[in-house]
Amino acid sequence: MPKILTQFLLICLLISSTSVMAKQVLKIGVGNFPPFFIEKEQKGIFIEITNEIFKHLPEYSVQYIFMSNNRLLHEINSGKRIDAACNIFADSEVNAYLSEPIFRYRDVAISKKSSGFIVNQISDLQDKSIAAYQGAKDLLGRQFKEMAIKNPNYSEHAHPKETTYLMLSDNKDIRVGDINIFWHDLNRNYFKENKKIDVNNFNIHTLWPDVYSHIAFKDKALKNAVNKIIAELKLNGKIEEIYNKNQVKYPVSL
Repeated sequence: MPKILTQFLLICLLISSTSVMAKQVLKIGVGNFPPFFIEKEQKGIFIEITNEIFKHLPEYSVQYIFMSNNRLLHEINSGKRIDAACNIFADSEVNAYLSEPIFRYRDVAISKKSSGFIVNQISDLQDKSIAAYQGAKDLLGRQFKEMAIKNPNYSEHAHPKETTYLMLSDNKDIRVGDINIFWHDLNRNYFKENKKIDVNNFNIHTLWPDVYSHIAFKDKALKNAVNKIIAELKLNGKIEEIYNKNQVKYPVSL
């Protein structure tokens, strides 16, 4: 075989191999809501879960596009900037295919063990001073809303760290909000000069069911593939492992 023909066939083979090996870039829209999405460090609990899913789909190269939560819905509906969007709720008006529920929010009431509070139901909160996140009164059910309206010591705050501070500083008896945000707050430099607190000194009062969001896809086949992987990761405990390792399990300087 002539040398030039051999070289030509080799080049064709290399080009063909490169095409087969090339990964498809998948642009995924995400919010910027620590500890679930952290733009500066390109990490977060929900990003870690998404990365774990796409480890099993090596033909894709994931590129995260950070934006406001409000913008996410617009972008996935238009389909121009992103191929998928994380953290879309089932009741959203979305023109896309939703994965199985995967991203978990766990709102709880938190108190110091030293307070000795017994909180087994929402009515037990009535005589307590409470710091909650903004909008909690309208999101945590009718009974909670009625309690909040009647409770003169109930307040809502735009920044979750404020609710944590108010409870830690004994200005409030109870903090109401997501447990993962609380663990994240305990590691913030914001609190470091105050005092040492062991996370075992808190009581976690579970009063509400978990709430889940989804990944929205423009491609139905990809959604189906991801759903199979989600089922496997739930079955083998990997998803729960990610949530558990993001909890604080050691003394933290505040």
